[in-house]
Amino acid sequence: MLDKSRAMAVSKSFMDGSIDTKGFYSQLTQTLAEEMGCTRASLWIYPNPDLQDSIECLGLWDRTEGTFVAGTILREDDFGAYFEAMRKTGLIDAGDARNHPDTSCFNEIYFGPLNIYSLLDVGINVAGRPYGLFCCENTTDVMMWTPQQVEYLRAVGTLLGFALRKAHA
Repeated sequence: MLDKSRAMAVSKSFMDGSIDTKGFYSQLTQTLAEEMGCTRASLWIYPNPDLQDSIECLGLWDRTEGTFVAGTILREDDFGAYFEAMRKTGLIDAGDARNHPDTSCFNEIYFGPLNIYSLLDVGINVAGRPYGLFCCENTTDVMMWTPQQVEYLRAVGTLLGFALRKAHA
């Protein structure tokens, strides 16, 4: 059973000032990777939520490397099918990401070099507006995502809306 209380505890630590924004992003993505059982988890925002034509990585935890990074920006001009799918459904469930029509655009410059086989992206809305997304990736093999995992990410996005808005203010 996926435990939302761990993500809520990270949010509480941020809201009460026990951790700073970078610590919040780092601990949140680490928690997501552990709960989801995947090798990488990240939080991305839409710099322009009305267009949703680019995403910026606020934090990515890689369990295999034990590293946390941020700052990558992806643009619709480079990954059109992906952005179109996210705007339409707010969800990309690509267990076999390299052969999925909405994510195969990442094969050459992202999936190949980083050894990514599976991807699950779930949109986050804050105060009823598009905010960004959680992304889970697996680098060891193909991972088929369950409905429970999808629901977990959606619920965490909803539960942490206030903290996410504060962190990015």
